[in-house]
Amino acid sequence: MWYWYDRFEAWLAVALLGGTSLTLLVSSTARAIGQPFAGGAELAQLLFIWTAVLGADITLRHGGQVRIDALSVRLPLPLQHLVTGLCLVLMLGFLALLVWYGFPLALSNWQRPMGVAGLSYGYITLALPVGAALMIVSLLRRIVAKGIVASLMPDDEGVEETL
Repeated sequence: MWYWYDRFEAWLAVALLGGTSLTLLVSSTARAIGQPFAGGAELAQLLFIWTAVLGADITLRHGGQVRIDALSVRLPLPLQHLVTGLCLVLMLGFLALLVWYGFPLALSNWQRPMGVAGLSYGYITLALPVGAALMIVSLLRRIVAKGIVASLMPDDEGVEETL
């Protein structure tokens, strides 16, 4: 099941990025020939925000988040577990707060129009809580699959690049 979920999410992120590029191309071309596409910038913004949120989730799922471990890798293993566990709890707590406060914010912005496009601003504000919920799922999947310490390590750890 996760295989198809991961593929769909990656496909959707690529499709949204392509939609962003296509919207900007159509908008700028239409403006150049004297027929401006009124909502092009807003639509591109909406698609790009959702692309960024899905991309952040995909990055987290592969362990690509920013981490500074110069000190923690020198700690004894029990302390590494403690520090990593604390970081995971803080990450999950922060993501949960984004979900908790993000959905009411998105609902409160639903009636607010987004520029001349006429789209609801709720679509943009909904990206953050949905993305945070997806990241919670991805982080929990990594913890279950890799354990506490390895859950924050990138998947390509130990792979040497050759020239």
